[in-house]
Amino acid sequence: MSDSIQTLHMGEKVNFHTHSWYCGHATGELTEYVQAAKGCGLTSLGFSEHCPVPDNRWKDSRMWFNQKEAYMQECRTLQQQHTDLDIICGFECDHDPRYVSYYTEELLDTGFVDYLIFGIHHLNNPDGSTTDLQTLPTSVPRLHAYTDQYLAGLTSGHYLFAVHPDLFGFFYRRWDEEAISCSRAILSCAESEGIPLEINGYGYRKEKRESAEGMRRPYPLPQFWELATQYNISIIVNSDAHRPEHMDITGLGVAEIANELGLKRAQWLITRDENGQKKPKLAP
Repeated sequence: MSDSIQTLHMGEKVNFHTHSWYCGHATGELTEYVQAAKGCGLTSLGFSEHCPVPDNRWKDSRMWFNQKEAYMQECRTLQQQHTDLDIICGFECDHDPRYVSYYTEELLDTGFVDYLIFGIHHLNNPDGSTTDLQTLPTSVPRLHAYTDQYLAGLTSGHYLFAVHPDLFGFFYRRWDEEAISCSRAILSCAESEGIPLEINGYGYRKEKRESAEGMRRPYPLPQFWELATQYNISIIVNSDAHRPEHMDITGLGVAEIANELGLKRAQWLITRDENGQKKPKLAP
């Protein structure tokens, strides 16, 4: 790759978690997000629609499988048109063993995407079905199941970073020894695997809910990120924008978590080869 070009992006100048109308529960055209990113002074923007899967599971919260080519073509067109903004094209995946070969062999290995990220939005059930986290009751076994699925994603080696690790706050509405233990397991694994964890801005746009400690947002959980200071991890602050105006997180509170706790923001290298293919990676 003698003709490749490499650019370094500072952590506060990137947003790699972005949605649009394609996912079915967000609004706005991709080009509107590009303009919003420029308006925020970003140097790199990552499109990361919820990844469709061949059997159209979770179709109510993501694009249909047959839409993925149109989405990626639009991303690629914008990537070529806007040379003043380093655009990368990818998907946000639910880490699920049934789809890992699809993620790796059809999306990553072929170069269909520049990157993948993952989170856990649905827990697997013994009968093969899945349950949306937002519908679950506070349950220790469910918290353990969430943690196990999250650890599997962290150790898989397929993802650029891991999103909203504290999303269990949607259903596990108390901060107790179980929550602390599971949080430590996630943080320790991220440290050993060298994978950045995301502080998610979209959680700050959610309504507060009842918890054992009073009214709070379902995520980000301040206690989780206070624990994170005890681990050698890097973080990425993303808007998780679902509307173009959500790209701007100034004053929202999410960046303030990182700054006030002194958490280390990851820096990012993006390499563009002679064919125009872009590959993001964590900067050393």
